[in-house]
Formats: sequence, structure tokens, C-alpha cells
Amino acid sequence: MTGESLLFLTFCAFVAMVTMCNGLPSELPEGSLQFPSSSTNRVRRAGELDEIPDTQRDCTDPDNPRYPPTTVHTGDRLTALRQEMEDIGALAYIIPSLDSHYGASCHLRRHWITGMSGSAGLAIVTFNDSAMWTDARYFLQSEQQLDCNWKLMRSGDPGTPSQSGWLIDVLPAGTEENPTKVAFDPTLISLSSYNSYQNAFKNSGKYIEMDPHNTNLVDLVWTDRPECTNEPLMIMELRWTGQDWWNKIKDVREEMETANTDMMVLHALDDTAWLFNMRGEDLPYKPMFFSYTIIKKDKTILYINNIAKLVTNVPDVHQHLKQDEQSAVCADEQLNHQCLELREYNGFLNGLQDEADKPGINKVWISSSASYGIYGNVNETKHYSAAIPIQVMKAVKNQNEVDGMKEGNIQDAIALIEFLHWMENAIADGEEITEKSADERLESFRQEQPDFVMPSFESISAFGPHGAIIHYRPSEETNAQITADNMFLLDSGGQYKCGTTIDTTRTMHYGTPKEVHKQAYTRVMMGAIDLSLCTFPEGTTGSTIDIHARQHLWNYGWNYRHGTGHGLGAMLNVHEGPFGIGGSRALEPNVFLSDEPGYYEDNDFGVRLETVFMVVEADTPNNFGGRYFTFDEVALVPFEPKLILYELMSKEQLDWLNEYHQKIRERVGPRLRQKNQDAYDWMIRQTESVPVPYTSPVGGADTVFVHFVLLVASTVLSAFVSVN
Repeated sequence: MTGESLLFLTFCAFVAMVTMCNGLPSELPEGSLQFPSSSTNRVRRAGELDEIPDTQRDCTDPDNPRYPPTTVHTGDRLTALRQEMEDIGALAYIIPSLDSHYGASCHLRRHWITGMSGSAGLAIVTFNDSAMWTDARYFLQSEQQLDCNWKLMRSGDPGTPSQSGWLIDVLPAGTEENPTKVAFDPTLISLSSYNSYQNAFKNSGKYIEMDPHNTNLVDLVWTDRPECTNEPLMIMELRWTGQDWWNKIKDVREEMETANTDMMVLHALDDTAWLFNMRGEDLPYKPMFFSYTIIKKDKTILYINNIAKLVTNVPDVHQHLKQDEQSAVCADEQLNHQCLELREYNGFLNGLQDEADKPGINKVWISSSASYGIYGNVNETKHYSAAIPIQVMKAVKNQNEVDGMKEGNIQDAIALIEFLHWMENAIADGEEITEKSADERLESFRQEQPDFVMPSFESISAFGPHGAIIHYRPSEETNAQITADNMFLLDSGGQYKCGTTIDTTRTMHYGTPKEVHKQAYTRVMMGAIDLSLCTFPEGTTGSTIDIHARQHLWNYGWNYRHGTGHGLGAMLNVHEGPFGIGGSRALEPNVFLSDEPGYYEDNDFGVRLETVFMVVEADTPNNFGGRYFTFDEVALVPFEPKLILYELMSKEQLDWLNEYHQKIRERVGPRLRQKNQDAYDWMIRQTESVPVPYTSPVGGADTVFVHFVLLVASTVLSAFVSVN
């Protein structure tokens, strides 16, 4: 090779390098960090706008609507309800989602009247219209379950009216003497909601007013309404609660004294269950019992159903609640935090009014989320409206509760890993597995764990397009077969008597995933990792760090329309306040939260990865301004290697992934190996260490090509020097 030839090659390499550094072509393969201006995502969405899919209702022709098999026909129900409205002189009726506590099957009135089974929603019925408001988690589900009697109000979308605004628009004006009445059950609407409606109606000038009715109108027309349950109580062991119930009452009274209140009302079932270290089975998936509690300075009153059945005739519960000692402890001022009176549940509202009217009761602490019915039974001059301190007490776990949460997550990880191993083999062997049968098999694995009590919610077992329905639940009409052709999203959990509520999500693919599947999965996982990695100063709110989970999706023009993380109870609610990722409360150590970003392609697939972690002290070189916190993962289930584009990930993200998988091997591995060697071997394969760095974190074709050009240029120049 001549010197001139070497110089020419060097020049060509230099030109190529300069061209590369000054700008790459706009069209790059998926997996690089520069994205095409029109992605497959956008093309697919544009095509979907042409017609309504067969899986959704089509109301464009009112005389000939088209319904999928999942639609619930509500015409007769609405006719019957409107007759009851006419009987009480109401022109509208408001139907919230839940009962005065939570969603017992006997109280799912909004679900029954609309047919939409999702947990979030509010229905309003007038004589000419019926409308239901829900959030983005249930938009697709609503289109599949509502019939054309219902207008779907998409909360958060531009142009969606408020509930009061819609009523003002559709209702006729009343007069001062004869106002237009909007009826409601006062135990189902919060005081703040009531005030919001009233203020809007007052400002409208149309003489519309809220009209409370203690008899629920839906109950009058719900002919096949199930009976409310009254199941036995379960006592939580002290080694998992860490504190006796009477000492918890002592702590609550200290908070009452600080707030200068004389009485506190507990309406939330998890508050009472946590306070008394008891659980029940009166609600599906929530191990709680119907109850109210009144805490006073000299005694506590617990309202429950059927005292004889649940307490008097059950020695363990009778002893746990110290019923044999009441005469002594109630008479002793030093022991009256153990003074507990039991009353029947149905007498609560009248009993509340009587207790609040007694001498010496000047301020009554009522939760700001309590119903208008509760507030209405306490003289307005005595109201003290604020968050109940128990909300924070039970969210910030003590060390015994922390140990219980970790233990339950290990047990659940064993069950979930066994299931994932079984599922992969079953699909490979050609077994016919459906969304429902997969969920049933998963529960059978959970039932083998020593502390398992019940599922913590109805599993989201979603194959292919169903994965795009954020809170999808399979039904007989939608129960799809799971194959190797698309993604399978599984969001599930269990309740464990060691004091754990589980909520874990993994997304799998049992065949050859498309590039868009890998891109979505990896970006969701990168967001989950970045959130788990973040370190933040004391006083930081969940909303401040939410961006960590979304940034890699935003970079690609993607997003998800649900919260990033919620609190979890100790064998209580799977969604527990007041802490959350995206919330406004400063995070504290020993708070357990979910880390669950996602991405969803309507009518195609969904990806969500949910890993529970706890807030812990961070080991930082400095402590400017106070303490710093970070997260430690307690849910320990492998990710899916075949769906990960490692070249997109930074060194820190790869290090996290390797460390997380090592935690699974160390914390779950020994027990899993003892129980199921094959599942253990599968877990080892899924958690193999990834080389770090896998590829340059600024990834992809541009950096690789630049390095190649530089290498060629260097080689050519070296050769040129040696020749000369």
C-alpha cells in the first residue's frame, strides 16, 4: 500500500467520523437512543381510529347499537331505579362506587347499576340521562362493559365535565320554594364531596340542592343482591404486630390530646383492624370486618356485627379483647386504655350522636374522608376534620411489621417463581392455558405457603390486547388462551398472616417477542430501576421522584396513565395511604411502596413491572440539610431476560439488575431449592449475571460506528507511519 493510498483511506475515515458526529440519519432501528419521527406505535394508533373494535361497544347508531359479549344490559335496572326516584321526588340520583367502608360484594351498587366492574367510578342517573365517571385505568374496560344507556365520562380528559357541572347542565331549574332535588345516600358521600356539589349548585342560580335519603334506592331495586357476610375474626400474633392493641390506643390518645380533641371516630375498616390486631373475611381480598370505632379519653367503643358470634362465644377473641377484665380496667384511670365496650354495628350512627352529645365532649376528631352521614350525626360546632393519625401509624411499619412484610414477600416469591417456571414449560409443551386457569394455578402454588390466607385482589391475568386494559380481569366471555404469540401480563398478590399484603407484577413472553415488545419492556424496567436507585433528602414527597420512573418512556414519546406507586398494608389494604409515589406526603423510613411503571398499546399488548420496596436510610458521603433516604426491594421475582435490550441500559442500571437478581438467589433461593429443585434451577437461569458494561449506555449504532471508524483511522494512520 502506497503512502498516498493510506492518506486517502485516512481521509475517508475522517470524513465518515465527522459525518457521524454531525448527525445520523433520522431513521434508526429500534433500540437506539435517537428515535424515528413516526414510530410503529403512532402508525398503529392512527389505523385504529378508522373503526371501533369488535371488543368495544359501538353506539354510533342509537337504534342499532353493537355490543361485545362483555356488555351488561341495564335498561330494566334504570327503569326500576327511576321509579324509586319519582317516588321520592328526585330528578337525579348519585351512586358512588363503594359502601361506607370498602367494596363488599353486597355493596357494589355502582357496579350493578352500570355493569362496569372496575373499582373506580361514580354514576349519576337522571330521568333522561345516565352517566359514569371513571379514570384512565378503566376507559377501555368501560367501553367493553357499559351499554349505550350510559355516557362514559373520561375523568382527566379535556372537555370532560365535572359531575356537578353536568348536573347543572342537564337538570331543569327549580325554584326557591321547590328546588330541583339530587338524591344521595349520606353514608356513601364524603362531606367534602357534599360541599362541592352544594357550592356548585348554589353558584349556578338554578335552585338545585342535595337531598339525603338514608334508604339506598339501588338496594330497593337490586333483586339478586348478595347477603353481607359475617365471618369469624382472626387474631394477629404479637411477633408480627409488635404492639398490643391497648398500647396503640394509648398512642392515639396522645395524638388526641395534642389536637385538643375529646373523641375520635374511625370509619375505615383497616384503621380498626390494625388498631385491635384483628382481621376478618367480610370483604373479598381484604382481610377485614365490618366495624366502627369510637375512642374517648376514658374508654373505647367497638361496633361490630353479631357480638355473640364473633366475640362472646369465641374464647380466644374474648380473651384478646380483655372482656373478662373490663370491670377492673374501666374503673382504673391508669388502665382505662384497656377499657373496651362492644356494641352492635347497626347501632353506630345513633350511638355516635349520643356519645358526641355527652357532657365534656367539645371536639370530635372525624377523618376528612368520612361520610356526610357521619358528620351529620355530630353537632357542627364540635367537628374537628383532619386525617386520622392511625393512617400514618400503620403505614410506617415497626420492626416486627417490617420483618413480617419481608417474610411474606419471600413466601410469595417462592410461589410466583414456581408458577412462572411451570407456566413456561406448560406453554412450551402445548398445554391449553387460559387467563383464568393460569390464575387458578398460581393460587394453588400460593396455598402451599404456610402463612397464605387469601389473594390480596382479583388477579390481572391478561394476554395480548387484554394487557392494555390496565385493570383487566378475565371473565367467561373474555377468557383468552395464553400462547407464544404475544405478551402475558400478570399482576397478582396474596394476604399472609405474618402481616403482609402482596402486589407484584411481571410481564412475560413465551415465544419470540417483537422489537416493540422489547423496547417497551426495557424502558419500563429502566424506569423502575431508576426509581429504586434514587436517593433523596428527608422531606421529599413521592411526586418529586415520580419522574424517575417515566423519563425513559418520555424520551421515546411514551407514557402511562396511572400512578407509579402506592402504599401497602400489613395484611390489610393492597392500596394503603397516605404515602405514595406521585403523592404529596414526604416519604419516611419503613414505608412500603410499589414501584410499577408500565406501557400499554390499545388492542395490542401491555407491559407493567411492579416491585414492592421499602424506604430506608441512604448511606451518603454527606448529610447536608439532614438525613437522606433510598429504597430496598422486598418483592423478589426475576425479570424476563428475553425481553430486555441490555444495550439501552446504563452501567448503574445493569449493576442494579445484577444485584437484585443476586438478592433473589440469596434470600429466596435456599427455601425454593428445598421445595422445588426444578423451579430453583429455572430461577438460577433467569438471574444469570449480565456483563457490565454490556454496551455503551449511550448505546447503539451511533457510538458503535464512531468507535469502528476511529479504530479504522487509527489502524490506517499507524500503518502509514510504519510505511514512512
